[in-house]
Amino acid sequence: MNVRVAYYSATGNTRKVAEAMARALGCAATGIDEYPAGPADLLFLGAAVYATHDHGLHAAVKAFIAGLDPAGARKVALFSTGFIQSEAIAMMRRLLEARGIEVVPDSFFCLGRFALFNMGHPNAKELESAAEFAKKTASS
Repeated sequence: MNVRVAYYSATGNTRKVAEAMARALGCAATGIDEYPAGPADLLFLGAAVYATHDHGLHAAVKAFIAGLDPAGARKVALFSTGFIQSEAIAMMRRLLEARGIEVVPDSFFCLGRFALFNMGHPNAKELESAAEFAKKTASS
């Protein structure tokens, strides 16, 4: 199975989760701006919402999803980090499904450090949980 991990991370939190998932899956984590062309049987896609983008997805994430080939991204598993649990996963799910791309039912979220809040997140336990989520999802 061809599995890939792609992410957008302005603060580094989502990148850390993507890298933990990629290590568990034996692949590379790639920022969406460097994502290689080509098909994926399962794509793990991570992003967050940002106050600087009207508490929505960054424009780069929306453009990435708009550019995904539905024939090339057979299934997508979503993950997110944030100051608090946000709507990032639901927003990405709606955009992907509108393009006819299947999104797996389960997703992953953990806290992310922001300024002086949530210091130490994502922590080792959360990164381990992210890796387990990735392995479980890929084996389903």
